[in-house]
Amino acid sequence: MLSSADVRVMRADLPSVTAQVYLNAGTFGPLPSVARDAMRRHLDWAATSGRIGSAGLDLWHELEAQAREELALVLGCGSEQLALTHSTTDGVNSVLAGLPWRAGDEVVTGSVEHPGLTEPLAHLTASRGVVVRTVETTAGRAVASVAAALTDRTRLVACSHVLWSTGEVVDLPGILAAAGARGVPVLADGAQSAGAIALDLAALGCDFYTVSGQKWLCGPSGTGALYVRPDRLEHLVPAWRGYVTHDRSPGAPGTELWPGARRYDVGSISLVALAGLVASLRWRSGHGVAAGCDYAAALAGRLRVQLADVPDLDVADPGGPTPFAATSPPPAVNPDALVRQLESDGILVRWVPGPRPLLRVSVGPWNTDEDCAQLVLALRALPRGG
Repeated sequence: MLSSADVRVMRADLPSVTAQVYLNAGTFGPLPSVARDAMRRHLDWAATSGRIGSAGLDLWHELEAQAREELALVLGCGSEQLALTHSTTDGVNSVLAGLPWRAGDEVVTGSVEHPGLTEPLAHLTASRGVVVRTVETTAGRAVASVAAALTDRTRLVACSHVLWSTGEVVDLPGILAAAGARGVPVLADGAQSAGAIALDLAALGCDFYTVSGQKWLCGPSGTGALYVRPDRLEHLVPAWRGYVTHDRSPGAPGTELWPGARRYDVGSISLVALAGLVASLRWRSGHGVAAGCDYAAALAGRLRVQLADVPDLDVADPGGPTPFAATSPPPAVNPDALVRQLESDGILVRWVPGPRPLLRVSVGPWNTDEDCAQLVLALRALPRGG
């Protein structure tokens, strides 16, 4: 668990966190000064060096290798098991496009999924005739619901590890056990898990796991990764091929795919963004990712208790520790207008659409009880309909 002194040190590295109450890491995490500086240095070098030549080529490969290594440390896997992507959705599409599908095959997915997963699944239905079966994955029902939906036609389970609405941590190990018993692979959307909860992908044993760099990992936008379990490499065809998907190391023929997940790299990632991602990952690792996750979950838990005491707020129960707090706004309050009002008050949150729109608060290890108190005070001051 982080100490108050640890949190103060983190906050000193995050100008955006001290400029306002920053409670929206689930969309974009605050960018550390070290990442900004690393991106500026690379951009300055690129502008003056001409970007290429042997030094530029070496730097390109070095940044890719460093990004893979730093991501592997945070995610708990081997660097050779990671492909570099621009987003979580890139990883989702890589998996869906790389599996062999026949019309009538089935995918089981969750009831509260981000469009980054639901839209690629909808395309799979339209283009390949795959049937998507949606099951209830909230309130601890995920394992039983998924297990009941598996049939002889099920070819994949695709669901979030952490729900983007309430932050509920889905029982992914239970889903993996249920699906694995039927020989069905699992694709996990880890957009809201990497950096929000402690991860050990090697121990978890998920078939495919895709993450974003710009959320809880505090990296720049346009970064992410796809984890592919080694025994799944021969079952997943690269969705596209190009210069970065083939082994072009000295002495290699250049016509063979990379032996690991690098074969699924989505193309050239901005080197400026990679420089920032490496710096952000090292920054987060240097402050202890697991300790930060524990601190944020405890802080969000205290916030949910305080929000429950605010009139007309219906606070969602995530069922366990999570760095999220979500609540339905008062009935007469437009959620988008509420978010904009809070922003004008210097408080950054977001709202999540659905049958019951939610005000979602993403609490990071850089936040404090004082930050949460300002949010609660602002919500108490909302005009109520009479």
